[in-house]
Amino acid sequence: MRVVAFAPSLSAISQDAGGVSVEGFPLTSFYVDTFPAQVTIPMVVAVCSLGGSDYEPTKYIIATSPENERVGALEFSWTWPDNPPVPLKYRVFAQYLPMRVESAGIYTLGLYDSLDGTETDHLFPLPVFKSNPLLAPQPFG
Repeated sequence: MRVVAFAPSLSAISQDAGGVSVEGFPLTSFYVDTFPAQVTIPMVVAVCSLGGSDYEPTKYIIATSPENERVGALEFSWTWPDNPPVPLKYRVFAQYLPMRVESAGIYTLGLYDSLDGTETDHLFPLPVFKSNPLLAPQPFG
């Protein structure tokens, strides 16, 4: 299986006919009013694979703090039948990652093959800041 997109967005909605509608993709920073905060980050994950493989995949999105502590995780899986005569199959997801942010800093969002995974080629750094009440409202947070 090949990951062709992995990033947070301002919003992500799965469409009934397939695909996702997104805004603010990729999300390059995130603002909260106070620390600590419990937040939900919309994630976009797009994958493809050769027909004849990957029929029941499972993936994990794991968030880690600037101190490298796990602060959120989600598991998702799907049934992925072949689509003859097309030799490839594609899938895109809108997933919603719950995570706790304790302080400002760069959090890391990763896509893993197991919940205990420590190695991945798919990492996204997400800076988290405290909102400044004297400035215009920041998107999402």
